Amino acid sequence: MSSEPCPFCAIVAGDDPDVREVYRNEHVVAFFPTEPAVLGHVLVVPRRHVEDIWGLRPEESAELSSAAMFVSSALRSALLPEGLNVIQSNGNAATQTVPHLHVHLVPRRSGDAIGPIWPPETEYSEASKDDALRLVIAAVRSTPPPAQPELSPEDRRKHLDYIQAVVTRQSAASSSAKGWLLPVTTAAFGFALTQQLWPLALLGVIAVILFAYLDANYLRSEKAFRKLYNTVARAERMVPRFTLDPTDADEPPADGTPEKTTWQKLKQSYVPEWSVWRSWSIAPFYVAMLVLGVGVLIAAAVTRPAPAGTRENLESPPTPQSTVTTSVPVPASVPVPPRP
Repeated sequence: MSSEPCPFCAIVAGDDPDVREVYRNEHVVAFFPTEPAVLGHVLVVPRRHVEDIWGLRPEESAELSSAAMFVSSALRSALLPEGLNVIQSNGNAATQTVPHLHVHLVPRRSGDAIGPIWPPETEYSEASKDDALRLVIAAVRSTPPPAQPELSPEDRRKHLDYIQAVVTRQSAASSSAKGWLLPVTTAAFGFALTQQLWPLALLGVIAVILFAYLDANYLRSEKAFRKLYNTVARAERMVPRFTLDPTDADEPPADGTPEKTTWQKLKQSYVPEWSVWRSWSIAPFYVAMLVLGVGVLIAAAVTRPAPAGTRENLESPPTPQSTVTTSVPVPASVPVPPRP
């Protein structure tokens, strides 16, 4: 580290009265350089003194990237450039002149003062490219992965609250499905039995199957969100902040894993696993309802009444009718006395 005072640290501390500062927060400061390459050229630096990218902490990297994207959007809105270079140099060989890590945001236009920044072509042999590839791959595999920036306790608590709200809604939807099914099947099966209508019993069986599929999907979704909840709560893996996509909790596919087909993706999205179908909230309830429905269907089909005009109705003997004769006594004639 150089013993000379760091000019960027002076800007961070507010000790440079001539600086053209663009933006600052608790993590970074953005300002115009003294000799900009083009108008609108901005430097974004971390507030902590760090010489190069190899000394940057993971959380500082995240904040630096976020601030660079924010200022880049402001540059596009203010200056309407045709393009933008994001340049970050480390070491003298890479043209770093100030030993304080900084990111250049350079708005570009055709024919500006910078010109091309890449050589027109190179003449490296294929063998040298393969050697470099082999060395880099070996280094990547032997280097420990970077530590992920920690979520603040308050952010993690909010994220868990969001996930728990979804889990609660899925559980309520499952209970609602069962609550709607019971009166539907009770009416269908009861009417089918009393009126011997087997098609109505069949409709009740179909309703049981459809409600079972809906309920199984609710349970599948609930289990996926519970897995996401556990991943965030235990910090097992870095997931996007405040994500509500359960697939973010899945293990990343191994190298060389073939991409899933369209049918496999549809099956994963819409067909619950066997573990879901066998769960205590699905199999016992819906299998019992299905067995009941099949029994009602068979009973309604077997005991249905014979239609009018069939042979059984024509050959049945007529019901005998009894005639009741009631004798009413006739009163005796009363003699009429003679007229005087």
